[in-house]
Amino acid sequence: MAERGGQAAAFGLQYQYLVTLEELLAAAEGLRPGVSAALIEPTCTREAVHDPDAIDFDLVGAGRTPVLAAQVKSGGPGTELSAPAAFAVLARMIKARPSAKTYSLITNMRLHVKAVRLNRVLGLTDPDELRLELAKLLERSPKQEENVHSLGHDELLRLSRARIVPDSREPHELREHLRERIRRFRSQQRSGLGLRSAGRMTNHLVSEIFRRACGEFDGVLTLEEFRSELLTESTHLAHDLGTFDWGIMVGPVPLQPDLPRPELLERIHRALTESPEDRVVRTCAVLGLSGIGKTSAAAAYAHDVADSYDQVFWLDAESDAALVASYRILHDWLAPRHEQASMDSGVLRNRVRALLSALPGRWLMVVDNASDRRELLPWLPTGGRGHVIITSTNQSSWATHPRRVNVAQLTTEEAVSLVRLRLSANDAFWSKTHEQAATELVRNLEHWPLAIELSCGYLAGCELGLAEVPRYLESIRDRALDDEQSVPPDYPRTLVAAILVALQRIGRAAKDRRQQDTSSAALASITTASYMASRQIPLQLMVAAAVLPKESVLRSGLKGPMVMVESPGNSLSVLEIHRALRTESLVQRGEPLSAGAPNRQDGPEHTDELDETISINEIVQHVVRGRLEGACDLEPILSRAAFHTQGWLAEFIDDEDEHRMHQLVPHAQSLADHALRLGISSDDLAVLYGNLGGAYFRTDGRISEARTCLESELAILTARAAPAPVLELKTRVPLVDLMRRQGARLDELVPHLRRISELALQVAESRPDDAANLVANVLVTLRTATHREMPGELVARLIADLRALAARLPTTEVSEFLAEIGRISQALSDKNMTDNEIEQRCRALLDDPRLPVALRINVIALLAEALAFQKCWAGTEAEFAKLASYATTSKLDPMPIATAVHNVGLQVGMAFIQNDTAALPVLSKLVEIIKHLDEDRLAREPDQPLKLLVLRLLGAVDRGDRTETKSLLAALETADTSVLDAAHEIGWRVITLMTTRMATAALSD
Repeated sequence: MAERGGQAAAFGLQYQYLVTLEELLAAAEGLRPGVSAALIEPTCTREAVHDPDAIDFDLVGAGRTPVLAAQVKSGGPGTELSAPAAFAVLARMIKARPSAKTYSLITNMRLHVKAVRLNRVLGLTDPDELRLELAKLLERSPKQEENVHSLGHDELLRLSRARIVPDSREPHELREHLRERIRRFRSQQRSGLGLRSAGRMTNHLVSEIFRRACGEFDGVLTLEEFRSELLTESTHLAHDLGTFDWGIMVGPVPLQPDLPRPELLERIHRALTESPEDRVVRTCAVLGLSGIGKTSAAAAYAHDVADSYDQVFWLDAESDAALVASYRILHDWLAPRHEQASMDSGVLRNRVRALLSALPGRWLMVVDNASDRRELLPWLPTGGRGHVIITSTNQSSWATHPRRVNVAQLTTEEAVSLVRLRLSANDAFWSKTHEQAATELVRNLEHWPLAIELSCGYLAGCELGLAEVPRYLESIRDRALDDEQSVPPDYPRTLVAAILVALQRIGRAAKDRRQQDTSSAALASITTASYMASRQIPLQLMVAAAVLPKESVLRSGLKGPMVMVESPGNSLSVLEIHRALRTESLVQRGEPLSAGAPNRQDGPEHTDELDETISINEIVQHVVRGRLEGACDLEPILSRAAFHTQGWLAEFIDDEDEHRMHQLVPHAQSLADHALRLGISSDDLAVLYGNLGGAYFRTDGRISEARTCLESELAILTARAAPAPVLELKTRVPLVDLMRRQGARLDELVPHLRRISELALQVAESRPDDAANLVANVLVTLRTATHREMPGELVARLIADLRALAARLPTTEVSEFLAEIGRISQALSDKNMTDNEIEQRCRALLDDPRLPVALRINVIALLAEALAFQKCWAGTEAEFAKLASYATTSKLDPMPIATAVHNVGLQVGMAFIQNDTAALPVLSKLVEIIKHLDEDRLAREPDQPLKLLVLRLLGAVDRGDRTETKSLLAALETADTSVLDAAHEIGWRVITLMTTRMATAALSD
């Protein structure tokens, strides 16, 4: 469609002003030496010839002498600039501005081949030769040939300084180029811009050019004014936008360190920026021992260059669980409207990598405290406009990384500066004596940052400051000699001694009974913290695990997180305990537990207290553990910590507080790992394993990890001197389910099924409700399993025994629901009820408000199947609309929904190929649900991914989406269809064949 005249004129002006802006930006960047201002649409100049339309803008120097005279010519798509037209414009320009140093005809039109030759001819410096070549080139244009011959010697010299500047960029490409240059310019000046604000800045600068074009300020925009507008205060831009859109920090980014280490930051900067920018993510590994300053260096760099990035992401990689939790926070930030329902760690990782690669702006990711390089690599983004910094103490794992920055001890100057920052509030009191004492202190501490922080905490607490240095050094020398065996390899002995002196001071600081209680609780708390993950340890959990015995909690009847409320009657203050530890620099305040959650989740009471966390350096944890292990019984310490941690974990699981649950998992895993390392077992640790397994499976789908946890729990329970039949039963039943999900055959389950039967009989009288619920659950698992595999004689007998036992046990709400669901599921398979009767039974269950959410999803799925069998497509669509809602919001197992998609999909597919158009809305709803199902988890059933692929292809054919049809058909043609060879899969084989034919036909039309 041709442009209207008004549109063409508007486009021409827009292009002209964007080009003017580009030339001004080049002058601001120093690429146009001698330029001090721009004259926009100049109507009055010092030149003798008055031809205002010949020049669109001038770049002028001091005294308004023209440095560059420019004319901008734009045209619509496909327009061409001929040699005669170009020459006519240039001839006017050199006459209108005789004193200009250079002339540019800037155009987005395609150059005719002769216009390209004209540009080459203009490079001739001999006036006579230039005239001759121009005459030959323009011989078919008598008017312009005559114009050539009329040019004087000086005019030909001026013409040799003129050029045609072709510009093939589309308007959006030009704007994008300008945005990036403006962002880069501001970043170099430490002013920063995001994409939105860069676009806003571009529009603002264009408007300033437009004002001059309209005659304001006599058309003059000085370079000083332009730079001032270009470097508008960040706060003003943020106020205009309503928010900053650059330098945004996501995750628990530490505060900016107050000790500058510029040489270290420069090495990191070189490693990340030494090659040209592209869309390949560059990574830098910052390596060094614990307490040397790796995290501080990464934090300092992140704060220092934040204005160069739109977003800065901080991830904790201390453990697998911590990394998954960090990625969930990152996912919520990048895709806040996308639910994480049923997203396991593999899907989460791939989705975040895809989101990062699609970001238009620049980003920085810091992966803090990583260990094994091979395990981390699959998580690292490889595409996008980003940089990644990895901090690690595992120098051997990263030894072959191409960009490494090794962090060494502080220089003497830096170390003394750190002492001065910590101990001298007033520089006026810093003397040569102080300098000497500080130098002696840091020399003895081998310039180790953590050791210096600890020593300064001690000296500040003594209130004598540096005057106490000789006595302090004597103390740590004695400690260093006494504890030589506890020093980790490569660490200075004085660092360990400084930690021990700090711990000793806490114990000796008490002056009365209340302070003694606080000191004891602080030491017990840091002991507990030494067996947890090092970051974001909930303060209330740490203290409760240190001072609240399990028996006291059980007597109180309270459940969930124990919160110690501050009150005059309470002899222990969590705040005072926290202060005691921070005073000695043993811990730091951490990010709130809920930090990074998409919405603040306020399930439990006292959320502020629950959210407060601390962080502790790993070397402090190592030293504390080294002092304890072998010297005291750790079983009570770890068991009490396990008891309180599993209480918190269970609360967050029950409340579906997914974010806090994920933040707690690293601490539960750390406690479990240390208990395993030390060979410690107890009932509380067993229960912790169980809840940890539930957390892994419930939202991550990490079946292997969940099974390992349950097997660890079972090992503890079966090793007990006194049996724990209820706990063992509660462990074996979900373990059987996990084993089936991993593909275990029915005969592999026999030992567990036999033991489940024995245990249920044992507790049938003492705990009948527990027995009934657990037997009902295992029967559900077995019912699903026997649909796919014919049970052998032994398994069949065990199933019969369990059914007989279930019939003898009293019914509970859960067992009644499970039994009825089992009967409905069986009826759908063997047709011992009519579809209408099945429908009525499902509706009766759904009308019961006591039906739990997990079972409700199951019943809705069964109801949808019953309606599909009746070809009641409107009703089926309504039930699938409910399932679609659960698929996007529920954190529960997706298998019931996937089973419904499978069974109803078979009915819908058959209806579709039989031209039953009434089923089409259900097909659309099925495809919508499939998008939200976790394919990695479904892939454990070998036929599920193929069947879902067929349904998606069927939906693409129905919508007429040729691109998706082509892509899905290609995937189907390479898929392994042998999974449909079984006799009972004949329906799916027919649907697959017919769908392939329809897709092929649709693409050939």
